[in-house]
Amino acid sequence: MLLNAKAEELSKYSKLKYNADKFISKVKECWEYTDKQIRCVYLISDLSKRGNGVFSVAYSTFQTMFEQRFKMKISLSSVRRFFTLMSKLGLLSVHKAKRKNEQQSANIYIIEQQSETIKKEHPIEQAPEHQNSISKEIQDGEQKTLSKEYVNSDNVQQEIIHNAYIKFKKHINKTLFFKILTEVKNKQGIRNFKSYFEGALSKVENHIMCNNGTKVIEHNGLSDFYGILMGE
Repeated sequence: MLLNAKAEELSKYSKLKYNADKFISKVKECWEYTDKQIRCVYLISDLSKRGNGVFSVAYSTFQTMFEQRFKMKISLSSVRRFFTLMSKLGLLSVHKAKRKNEQQSANIYIIEQQSETIKKEHPIEQAPEHQNSISKEIQDGEQKTLSKEYVNSDNVQQEIIHNAYIKFKKHINKTLFFKILTEVKNKQGIRNFKSYFEGALSKVENHIMCNNGTKVIEHNGLSDFYGILMGE
């Protein structure tokens, strides 16, 4: 359990030389985010600056800060799910904290990863303070779509998707993962999304491991479908 304090004091827990642009770049490498989630990323990137990659905030405080900054509503459950996602992706770690008077306080969050290089194809990442409202992604207060796909996925399906990504990312990169996801979501008549999706990922993983000489390929009626996905 860490001791909660001012940002300058929290910086002693830092695990890296924090750079907001590099953090955002790394975050975008790991997942496809909803509109609200990507805004949460920008808010976290700023909260982390004073503590060199370490910050402390209560969920309710984060919710208030988000709504004031982006003029959008966000639920506490969405805030909790977002921090859980960041933790599962290994982008930050969550630590219980106490104030100096030993009373329980907000959690302390420590940034664990950031990119070594900054992607130049995303000019918005270079904007000072992210233009305070991601102005290139929000115009005249109107919400614009940030992520290309999966924005309208329900919460249960989102949980299934990011759990599957973590489970299969050792052999399946992000581009292929979302290609498979798109194919599965376009498939009609699926009764059990989780079972079908993980089954599809498993078959592609098997194919990749076979090509690497680490596993014998399994053949079934879906082989042509996976062959197309693998570019064969």
